[in-house]
Amino acid sequence: MVMDNRSAGPWQEEEYEGYEPLRITDIKIHMLKEGGSLADKKDGLLRIITEDGIEGWSNMIDPVTARFITEKFREHLIGRDAMARERIWHDMFMLERLTWPPKGLRGAIDIALWDIAGKRLGIPVWKLLGGCCDKVGAYRTQSGTMGPEGLQKDHFLEFALMVKEQGYLGSKDHCYAGPKFMIELAGELREAVGPDFYLMHDAVGYYNLKEAIRVGRALEEQGYLWYEEPLRDHDFRGLKQICDVLDIPIVTGEYFPHHFNSYAQMLALGAADAIKPMIHTGGITEIVKLANLTHALGASMHVSAHDHMWGFSSVQANGAIENTVLLEVHPPFEFHTNEAIRNPLKLKDGYVHMPEGPGLGVDLDWDIIEDLTEEVVE
Repeated sequence: MVMDNRSAGPWQEEEYEGYEPLRITDIKIHMLKEGGSLADKKDGLLRIITEDGIEGWSNMIDPVTARFITEKFREHLIGRDAMARERIWHDMFMLERLTWPPKGLRGAIDIALWDIAGKRLGIPVWKLLGGCCDKVGAYRTQSGTMGPEGLQKDHFLEFALMVKEQGYLGSKDHCYAGPKFMIELAGELREAVGPDFYLMHDAVGYYNLKEAIRVGRALEEQGYLWYEEPLRDHDFRGLKQICDVLDIPIVTGEYFPHHFNSYAQMLALGAADAIKPMIHTGGITEIVKLANLTHALGASMHVSAHDHMWGFSSVQANGAIENTVLLEVHPPFEFHTNEAIRNPLKLKDGYVHMPEGPGLGVDLDWDIIEDLTEEVVE
């Protein structure tokens, strides 16, 4: 007889002698006003509320996702043990195929549950995950290079020099001006910033195979730290060919919505030296699984600090990953913080230090959140 632990139907409560579950009693999403720094693109803040008053938070919830959570997933969460993150993650994973939820729903729920767990135990998530490092080196990524400025080398040179002056350990370009331009730019960037500053190139799948290899060889000559997304993520065969002929590490996999298993195939085929999953699609639980997978296969793990929970969720995950390299801060913290956060993340001597508060470590001023709230979806 084969045991089947999968679940795609109504959850079944299990009791354990001596263990008291932490029941989920309510779910609310605060849809925040447009135009506010906290409310770009109708950003919603998810609150998973437990019976003892502990709440877990997760943002980047658009109106469609908010309705989906409260109307279709609420019955799968209310009454459940908020500490059963793994079981709930698997249930959400199965439900994705059956209910076609918006991208990011599973990740939002999972991250809020990790926030609850840390708060209940009184420790930050990075410590709850095992506490591998208390700080991580950071770099900046240049955006806004698709217009005329993207054809000017000075645009890239000025950014790299600015980032170096700000104290970051490295700079990554988004250059889409073609192989010849990028090859020339790589040399000029290295000359401008010197040998001890990290440089990375993100092609965002711009090149064909031959172009990608030619650019990669030039990056190797200039001592670039890694080469990101030379081809589209789904081109495993082409990515493997690049990995086979180049020594520079190839980083890819940022554009895999809901494709948790695809990373395993990519790595097993030798089509990547490092992967870059987005934390908000599968949550911290998925990031842990992928970190362990990459570690076992001798690959590296990249988890960017972006808009999700204003960087806190990603930073917490990085604190538990041994095989990380550098933390991408994009956009910079000062551009995606807001007045409601009492303890925004900051760069110090090239590093981002792990938050000290329990859970995700975000200290929110709820008076400000209430002022920004346009609607509460529940």
